[in-house]
Order: sequence, then structure tokens, then C-alpha cells
Amino acid sequence: MTYQEPGKDLYANRIMEELLKEIKAYRDDMVARNYPFQRISDIITKWENKKDFLEEAEKEKKELNESYQESVRQANERKE
Repeated sequence: MTYQEPGKDLYANRIMEELLKEIKAYRDDMVARNYPFQRISDIITKWENKKDFLEEAEKEKKELNESYQESVRQANERKE
């Protein structure tokens, strides 16, 4: 199992949220000027879905790590 900095995923999520915020502001400006905005809306939806996926994957990763740690603990108990 590889070790990953705890704050790394949190930082990536913050960056993604900031990106979405900027793109949404850009889209809103385009709408106000009557520019076509479907493409930018598609990009926003795509990244929102990725964000949701990453959050769920991080949750599953944490659960798997906890399960792994419990297995290691139990195996060590059996050795004693």
C-alpha cells in the first residue's frame, strides 16, 4: 500500500472547487451577454461529476484502509 500525504486530496478538491467557481462565473457572464453556453455547461457538469466521483473514491479508500489495518491487527494478535 502506498502512503499519500493526507492534505493532498483536500488540496486537489479545493483547486477543483475553485476551478468550477470560476467556470460558473464565466458561464453566467456569457449567459448575460447571450453567448451560447451549452459547451461551458457541459464542462461544468463533467467536472462536478468528477468531483463527486473523487469524493466517493476517497471515502472508499479510507474504508478499505481501515479494513486493512484491522486485518493486520488481527493477524498480529494471532501471531502472539
